[in-house]
Amino acid sequence: MAGERPGVFRWLYYAYGGGLGTRYAQWVLHDLTSRGWLIRHVCRTMVQCLPAFLLLLLPADPGTLFLMMFIVLFGALFMSVSYAHESRRHRLYKHGFIPELVLDRSDE
Repeated sequence: MAGERPGVFRWLYYAYGGGLGTRYAQWVLHDLTSRGWLIRHVCRTMVQCLPAFLLLLLPADPGTLFLMMFIVLFGALFMSVSYAHESRRHRLYKHGFIPELVLDRSDE
């Protein structure tokens, strides 16, 4: 893998949509263009959903809590996978890459 890997807090910042700067640009390129990028994208989405688990602290019956969690997680995963290619292109552009040059049509 090319480039330096960010630490936990920088990765969390990246997972929530933040830019990492030129220091981690090669790592970002590898993260978004190598094999398994979609799995990593879904994992980032699951990390973004972690605050939704605070819903479990609400006083409600277990059926209602399960339904709320199912709707939140299903909705987040559905939207994330639906717009994965657009998100990927945006992250590449945000980190200084031209998506048309680094992605070939077989990647999409």
